[in-house]
Order: sequence, then structure tokens, then C-alpha cells
Amino acid sequence: MNQLKPTVLVIRRAFVASALLATSAQIAVAQQEEVAVGVVSTIAVSQTASPFENSPQYLANRSAGSNYSGVVNIWLRNAGGSVISGCTGSLLANGRILTAAHCISNGSALTATSFTARFFQTGVGWVNVSGTGMAVKTGYTGAVVSENDVAVLTLNGAPPAWARTYSLASGTVLGQTVTLAGYGRTGDGTTGSAFSNNQFNDNAVLRTGNNVFETTCQTSAANLINSGNCATNASGLAATQGGIFLADFDRNGLSTNGTVCTTLGFCTNSAGNSFMEVLTGPGDSGGANFLNDWTIAGVTSFGQVNSSNVGSFFGFAGGYTCVANIANNAGCQSNYEWVNAQVVPEPSTIALMATGLLAMAVVSRRRRKSA
Repeated sequence: MNQLKPTVLVIRRAFVASALLATSAQIAVAQQEEVAVGVVSTIAVSQTASPFENSPQYLANRSAGSNYSGVVNIWLRNAGGSVISGCTGSLLANGRILTAAHCISNGSALTATSFTARFFQTGVGWVNVSGTGMAVKTGYTGAVVSENDVAVLTLNGAPPAWARTYSLASGTVLGQTVTLAGYGRTGDGTTGSAFSNNQFNDNAVLRTGNNVFETTCQTSAANLINSGNCATNASGLAATQGGIFLADFDRNGLSTNGTVCTTLGFCTNSAGNSFMEVLTGPGDSGGANFLNDWTIAGVTSFGQVNSSNVGSFFGFAGGYTCVANIANNAGCQSNYEWVNAQVVPEPSTIALMATGLLAMAVVSRRRRKSA
């Protein structure tokens, strides 16, 4: 049996811009601009050649009806209507948006009063739909590592007709290639999340790429990921270990012997095309993790950082809250059932709809009789 080193990860929420410390004057200026309005996001890419931030393979197709047309840039607002932070989300049925609980809650209370879901169509531009309905998964405490880090937002108006809606995944997830997508800051595995993406103006772009979930983890009382609460390679791909997926950031097709390798024994190569492997970071929080059939397996939750609170480097790990229907995994199953329950219309809404249909039927019968 492998003797795994009990390495401890230093982790942070993926979306708290003010917690990131600058590593250069250039980065400091970029972060100051964003901190004024709250939160930024990152898809850090595996390509090191400049200008990586505009490499077409990482830019999502946002044309009408495309696979990414239902991925939204979320602006969260306070009681005065000011934008205070931002996350990524995905459109479900009935005008619901799937995102992360920490985007809207500190575990004790909501941290936002309303939100704007920003849909983008190539050639048309941004379509903004506001909302005030916000539901946080039962049991979410505000912990950095939490199997309950899931939330569902409700739009006040109809989403664009061209926006794709998604459903939740069922079955095997570990070992499969997943597609990650997010708005905001970018960088590569050498720089980390070093460059702004204008998340809070109309120039924001949606970046995407691939990774593989190597293992599952449980919520830790100490908010840490280690071999004590994650399945290890020695114990196999134990899908029942917990409701948090873990992935690392491999360099150009090779394992970098990073945290997931040295701590848990999953020393795998990068996903598919080596230049498509990415790791999420600040502000990608709540973004969907898609399987090949475009069902959602999880949502982006947290990431490993260094001593300067900077993350998204080669070898670092990211955490993703499971929302898939996986048999015998209590954490995944609980989230799957809760999210689906939020998507179903309220019983009172159903009753009102039925009353309206009944009234229409009565009027129709009266008209037939009078004729």
C-alpha cells in the first residue's frame, strides 16, 4: 500500500478578490480596480505562450443556442442596488440559476439582496435579467470546504429564448473529462490568476477548458483537504467518500506531482488535449462542471493558494461541489435532490396555474352554451 504524505492544503474561496495579495505592481493595479466592485473570476490555462488570455481554444462559443449560451455572468447587489460581487452560474429549467452558496451567503445570512444574470449572444450583446429569489442549500455553514456549497437563484423575468437550459448529471463522474467555464480574471499555470477579464463591464469574456476529477472528499471540520477526508489512490476511486470533487492542474500533458499526486496518490496526466486543461480560480465560483452530454456534475467551490493567497498555479488543486445523482454517495445525492426540488414550481404557483386553467375552461363552456 502506498504511504501517502499527509500534506495539508491552504485553501480559499474562489471568489473573494479582496483576499488576494498582489505579487507585482501590475497585478496590484488590476486588483484594485476590481476590488472596488467586489469579485473577479479566473480560468487559468495550461498554455504558457503569450497572449494566452486571447487564445481561441479557451474562448467559449456564445452564439444563440450554443452549449455555453446558458452560462451567465452574475452580478450580486446590495439593498441600494450597487454591485458588490460577482460569480458564474448556469440556467436550469423554470428560470432558475445554479451557483455556489458562498456567492450569496456567509452561512448565517444572505450577503446579497438581489442579482442580475447576464446572458450574452454573439452579434447581439448582453441581455440582463434581474432576480431577487435566492435559496441556499440546507446545512451550509459558510465553511470554505463544504459539501453543501450550492445555491439556486430565481429570475424575476423570463431568460432569453436562445439560452440553453441544463439538467443535473447521473452516474459515474470520476475519471471523466469535465468542461469548466467562468467569467473574469485569467492567467496560466506559471502566473496564476494574474490578469483582469473586465467581469464588471461589457468586455467580459467566457473562458472554458477541461480537467478530470480525480477523487472525492468530505467536509472537514478544519476546512482542510488531506488524506484523512479524501479518497486516496490506494483505496481506489471511492465515489462514496464525500460530496466534493477534487482536481489538480497538470502542465502540458504531464502530472506535475502536485498536491493531488503527493497527498492522495492520483498522479494523472492532463485531460485530453494538454493545452485545454484549466483550473478555476477567483470568481468562477458557482460555474458548472459539465460532462460530455452537457449535464452538470458539480459547481466550482474553492481553490488552493500559496502563502500570498494567490492560486491557479500548476500542481495546485480545485474543489467542486457535487450535484450529480451518484448512488451510495450521500453528499452528492442530497445536493442533487435539493437542487431539483428548487427547480420545480412552488405548490402555490401550481395551484394558481390550475385555477387559471379552470377559469379558462368555464369561460369556454359558457361561450359554447351561449352560442
